[in-house]
Amino acid sequence: MNTMTYETLKGTSDLEPKDAIKINNVLNTLKKNFELFGFRPFDSPLIEFWDTLTMKYEEDSEIVNEIFKVEDRGERKLGLRYDLTTPLCRYVSANPQLKKPFRRYHVGKVFRDGPLKKGRVREFYQCDADVVGQDGQEIEAELLDLFSSSYKELGLDVVLELNNNKILRGALLSSGANEKELSSYILSIDKLKKIQIEGVLREVKDKKLNQDIAKKAIKILSLKTLEELKNSSENILFQEGIEELRDLTKSILKLGVTFRLNFSLSRGLDIYTGNIWEAYDNTNTISSSLGSGGRYDKVIGEYANSSEIIPAVGISFGLVPTIICLEEVSKVNTKEGITQLLIVPLSIDCVTIAQEIAQKYRKEGKNTEVFYQYSMKKAFKYSDYLGVEELIILGEKDIDQKKYILKNLKSKEQEEILF
Repeated sequence: MNTMTYETLKGTSDLEPKDAIKINNVLNTLKKNFELFGFRPFDSPLIEFWDTLTMKYEEDSEIVNEIFKVEDRGERKLGLRYDLTTPLCRYVSANPQLKKPFRRYHVGKVFRDGPLKKGRVREFYQCDADVVGQDGQEIEAELLDLFSSSYKELGLDVVLELNNNKILRGALLSSGANEKELSSYILSIDKLKKIQIEGVLREVKDKKLNQDIAKKAIKILSLKTLEELKNSSENILFQEGIEELRDLTKSILKLGVTFRLNFSLSRGLDIYTGNIWEAYDNTNTISSSLGSGGRYDKVIGEYANSSEIIPAVGISFGLVPTIICLEEVSKVNTKEGITQLLIVPLSIDCVTIAQEIAQKYRKEGKNTEVFYQYSMKKAFKYSDYLGVEELIILGEKDIDQKKYILKNLKSKEQEEILF
């Protein structure tokens, strides 16, 4: 006899009401702010053709190895989406008549079969905002303002770490690297903060790459200011990256965005073409990135099998690490329910009036629940469990007198209301 297992797959979980409330509170803030900045909602299928998901990557790349593979009845190779940018690129490529600039936000689940750790799971929400068809640093500054102000509203002290992929490429090319080696060098240099220069050089040696080239590039990328950086190499690509990053930092300084420069920061060399960023908790409560993004001007054209440059730039909020960070700093709602007002009829004869009163408060936008167990003792226990703010006890005497008492459970204030 088979024994039923009730476990969930490691890296996935059921969302109990308390946890779903936490997530919804964050998502509601993000969606509100997306729309404040003029972004429109968008959605895409969870399942995509395998070729759509993998066309930008080598077969043995890390991201391809993390895709959940599925097949349909026709034995076609499919996969679960691992991010929200790939479906956007596919959509824009399939709709060349799309009015641009196209500003969309997308909140949805994505799936990755990768290594698990605190803040990294297999099934999780991504919350993205992207602009397609708009170049320049002006729109990048606006996105970083959205990024920064959203975290601030959630109650987190966040610093944005900035770089430009052209700076990384240019530093390596001017140090003697060739184009084919760039990705491998940069994957190691990106770990500079974690494993220090000795660790990076060991990794470079293990890859049979030139340590002297890595040393020269790291020396350049370890500089602290754009002014110092500008004088360290005459590589054209390198200088372009410096100017793009300079323009962005000038704008966000005026917008009050907190940031720091990290010239060794790398993001998706095959994807990002210019300025890149990651968001970190400024109090070091959690070390994982809370969000990221950047400019990716070549990707959509490549999806359309075209050499056309279609400007695109976006931000992505990491919901799981953001929730973890909020819990660590005790700025997350831990209530079990969303009920604001609980109405307690003391007998079945009071139910109809209780439901009519509930209708009135729901029309006013208050989350209202009627409790049908006709017991004050049970009602108070239930309201404590849910974290209810207000309570109405409705007995036959109240109905006869055509009035009831609205009690605030926190302030203990009471209001007599006629009906």
